[in-house]
Amino acid sequence: MSVVRTILLGLSVLGAASQASATATLGDLPAVEHALDGGASVAVVLDLSQCKPTSADSKPTKTRGGRHIDAYRVTEDGTLAFADDHFTVGRDGKPIRQFLRYQVHPDGEADFSMTVFSMPDFQRVGTTLDYRCAINKGMRFVAAHG
Repeated sequence: MSVVRTILLGLSVLGAASQASATATLGDLPAVEHALDGGASVAVVLDLSQCKPTSADSKPTKTRGGRHIDAYRVTEDGTLAFADDHFTVGRDGKPIRQFLRYQVHPDGEADFSMTVFSMPDFQRVGTTLDYRCAINKGMRFVAAHG
């Protein structure tokens, strides 16, 4: 009976190890692009406390979040660009639509912006918030294979 437990324990450890090795942190823009071009599921993880506000209305914040990159493009200058938009509820309890834009430049610097619109009339709420991050300093990328 202890042999069976040992085998089961070994299999569970191997399973956990294979799950851990199925994800990889992507440390630079070429690695991110290579993973995306190869069809890997790539997620961006944002920690705005490590980023610098770049507009007068953008304030330092400890906001964190992430998302999987569904669609992307690489512009002629080598910038990786992708975006997200989604419905959510504002602090006042009213529905809003947020547009999030990411631009990762060849030098490893990255720009993030958020624009909010009221629903259903699509009137801008406030101003666009802009931040400057860098790969592995405020903006990380993780790829899942398999």
